[in-house]
Amino acid sequence: MDNSAVQSQGSISSTSVTNQAADPGNPAEFVNHGLILWNQTRQRWIGNKKSENQAQQLREPKLSWNATYESLLGSNKPFPQPIPLAEMVDFLVDIWEQEGLYD
Repeated sequence: MDNSAVQSQGSISSTSVTNQAADPGNPAEFVNHGLILWNQTRQRWIGNKKSENQAQQLREPKLSWNATYESLLGSNKPFPQPIPLAEMVDFLVDIWEQEGLYD
């Protein structure tokens, strides 16, 4: 038996002892508390994005249809309002296609 197997068995037995100490008559099913915490934290972070995403799809585009590369990206000033990433990517792909930079 190699050293990793011994360490592995030690981890399993210590987990089993912990579970048995909680309720010796009923072996507990493994609960991944880290995953539960991660999901709760993620849910707080993203909030209710589904309804927001649907509303964003129905909105008018933030970029003007006649905007040019220079008018948008020719300075380092921030945009007056946030521009959705998908809209900016579409704009850049259109520009790059016109200039032959994107196939």
